[in-house]
Amino acid sequence: MNRLTIEIEPEQHRQIKTLATFSGMTIKEYILSKTIGPQRGAPGDVTDRLMGSTKNAARLREAIATPDSEHRVFETVEDLKNALGI
Repeated sequence: MNRLTIEIEPEQHRQIKTLATFSGMTIKEYILSKTIGPQRGAPGDVTDRLMGSTKNAARLREAIATPDSEHRVFETVEDLKNALGI
């Protein structure tokens, strides 16, 4: 297996991680799904469905844009949805 390493700003990492978590994916799964399409066995990309709701889209954009020094970990997508009030 090969390894790909890129340097990004901490804020960019936080934004990508937020999008991946919101989609129910790991960062690796999210990046691969956005660059070469969904992988076999990977969870489906729900970002488009969630962004289809104006209310959800506004909450996600707010979460991405808000700097947060506190690191939060959500065990499940349901925990994330509850934290966002969805």
